Amino acid sequence: MSKKRKNVVKFPVRRAGAGQDEPGRKMSEIIKEMALRLLKEPETVPSIPAVECALVLATAAWNSALGEPVLRNKHRDLLAKFDWDGASPWPELRSSDTDEMIAELVAYKKANYPDDDRRIVAAGLSPEGKVQVHWLDGEKPIAALFGSAVPKATASVAAGRRPLAEELVAKMKRHARGKVTDLRSVIAGRAAAKELQKTVATKERLADLHLTHAAYAYVQNQVSVFVEQLSALDELAALTDLVAKAEDEYLPSGPPMSPLTKSYFSFWAFFDACIGSGDETFGTTVLEVGAAFGMHSEMLRLIRLMQDSMMGVYAHEGTEGDLAVLREIGTGSVCRAMVPAGYSGQKGELWYARVLPPPIPDAVEHVVITTPYILLKPGVREWQAYLRRAVPQGSLEAYERHMKFGPTRAYWNEFVFEAYVNHRKEAVFLAGLPDVAESRPHSAVNR
Repeated sequence: MSKKRKNVVKFPVRRAGAGQDEPGRKMSEIIKEMALRLLKEPETVPSIPAVECALVLATAAWNSALGEPVLRNKHRDLLAKFDWDGASPWPELRSSDTDEMIAELVAYKKANYPDDDRRIVAAGLSPEGKVQVHWLDGEKPIAALFGSAVPKATASVAAGRRPLAEELVAKMKRHARGKVTDLRSVIAGRAAAKELQKTVATKERLADLHLTHAAYAYVQNQVSVFVEQLSALDELAALTDLVAKAEDEYLPSGPPMSPLTKSYFSFWAFFDACIGSGDETFGTTVLEVGAAFGMHSEMLRLIRLMQDSMMGVYAHEGTEGDLAVLREIGTGSVCRAMVPAGYSGQKGELWYARVLPPPIPDAVEHVVITTPYILLKPGVREWQAYLRRAVPQGSLEAYERHMKFGPTRAYWNEFVFEAYVNHRKEAVFLAGLPDVAESRPHSAVNR
């Protein structure tokens, strides 16, 4: 894959018909092949809007050919949710008639892949600009196995609704159309916003950070300002109460007061704590409101990366310079990450941490954005056995959901709280498994 330029992504050309009926061929290759048929100039480097639009249509066509018309029926709603910062995909596509293009690709799939019954469950672009497709073979998960090296899914093909955020945006827009209420006052409150901005890290403070870390630090600061304002709204009272109760119960600050560090808890509160059928978080709400009212596309992109992130269990495989080489034991994916907390660790350790992808084009460093939790015991095999128990169906989607939300809202907070053993300034040490109470030092059983 060539380096991604700003607002464009290298979309490798595979000529229509090439490699058809090839045994074991990747779904991502086939979907790219179908998507390319929709471009006016498939040999050129298309824009991100053109790529994303073509992928949605190709995925809708594939599943529709298998008798699942959900995405085909809702593809317009999904396309409307993309934030392309005023750009349009249509000049690069052969037509603006999406129904016609989907119908063409349905016929193409039936003609060229008539016996391929893999159903796509998620498709999109990774932060690095690579096409990713996750699928099922009948009822059996294949490419989405969390034990494989498949990266995290970037976009669900059946994106769920965010009813609370949509209601909030609609209410704000009604106020915006009124003659009395000033929009900026509705979203933030001018005076309050001004005061809150004083809490954002200064340019001088950010200048002391590595560029990769500084990008996320700045955006996280801005999200905290936005959340402070959103939490005062009646529409988000249930979410605010959920976070407030957790704050009261766990007193997050870091050891010795609490094993829940500020970095761990703030990401949980902003991006994991959720309510409703749409799993709405403060992060998803910021994204909906920000997109509706003109938040910069780069800010939205980085917030999406943080919203899509989750805590994971990583095997430390050594260091390369200042970077820790980490392998996520659930997916097998390996990254090289900087650790702002200052703990470099050593080969053989197990970490429970939130690792974010490179935030800027051409960067290679991932970021361990939370103070790492070092899992002293048990080892990799026991944790892999735990994951098989926790996610028996073995799908990537189920694995990611378990690691992000847990079976209960307090599940991972309770694990950290009860597994605490010791700490040092740059790391916290834990022991035990989430589903074996006797293994955690401070579980009710041991107390």
